[in-house]
Amino acid sequence: MIEALIGMLLVAVIGLGLVYTSSRVAVSHKDMNLQSLAVAQLRDLLQRNGSGSLDLCATAPSIKLPPQLSLPVSVSGCDASLSASVGKTSDSARKTLTGLHGPLSLSVTDPALGGEVRVGGGL
Repeated sequence: MIEALIGMLLVAVIGLGLVYTSSRVAVSHKDMNLQSLAVAQLRDLLQRNGSGSLDLCATAPSIKLPPQLSLPVSVSGCDASLSASVGKTSDSARKTLTGLHGPLSLSVTDPALGGEVRVGGGL
């Protein structure tokens, strides 16, 4: 009789461990889905930047995530001014372009995302 009770106790402990593990996996999966949606929306903002319909440096963009979560987007890199030279080094028609914006970096921070999600910023 005692062996049966010990066996039932072990099965209960193993069952509780499996329930805990599966709940942690479900929470991690939900966080990864939210992060994936945030990255996709941030990339879309970067692609639409400067197209005439959107200027990230002039507006304060935001993204929307389910369920009804609207997050403000932080934009960095607007103040970086670069110059580029176009043409051959020995050519007198070499042009220098100045006042170009550097690469932009977008980020959002929220506990639902597990912290900060950042996109862009590389040359």
